[in-house]
Amino acid sequence: MSADVKIGDKWLSADMGWIFSEKSISPPEPNLVLIEIPGTSAVIDLTESLSGDIEYKQRKLGVALISDDGKKSYYSKFSELANTIHGKKERIIFSDDAGFFWIGRVAVTKADPTFYGQTVEISATVDPYKYEVNPETYSISTFPGDLTIVGNRKHISPVITCSNVGMVSYLENNYPLTAGINRIPEIFFGAGEHVLTFAGSGTTSVDYQGASL
Repeated sequence: MSADVKIGDKWLSADMGWIFSEKSISPPEPNLVLIEIPGTSAVIDLTESLSGDIEYKQRKLGVALISDDGKKSYYSKFSELANTIHGKKERIIFSDDAGFFWIGRVAVTKADPTFYGQTVEISATVDPYKYEVNPETYSISTFPGDLTIVGNRKHISPVITCSNVGMVSYLENNYPLTAGINRIPEIFFGAGEHVLTFAGSGTTSVDYQGASL
């Protein structure tokens, strides 16, 4: 597959006829919270005080496309592109990293119909993390039992779905589970392996969608 980008439900090359030229993604910038202490060179660093993790600012994503159909076709292709994506909040997937999507507000920021191989540029302000396209689902039906889940960089709470009431243990703490959907804020996964121990009956599933910088 040639290099391509999918915005919303459209691959811009395969579905809309543009030639993918290049992409850019700004590096993650920590959202620092620093308090200077008057009269000293010291600071109080509160960056991780709220969530327990480093938070990041929104990132800038850019895409450059080329149309080789000539000026006349360029205008209709540009209108189709603007009508499809401009101003919308969409998922963005690059074919060379198709296991993840970015999400953010998209804009067509530059159009140049005068140059041979007419160009267009797209920008987006996106979440600092890219998210896994296909969340993992882990299931257990024999109790007591363990599930080992491999987490990605962002701290995310999994969704635990139970057919009956039960109990889950994580990091030596116990949490009750109701029948149905459970999301427990105290249980969240970052990078590495995480073990959940379940007690109960019936079936239990854990849905986890990781995210990476």
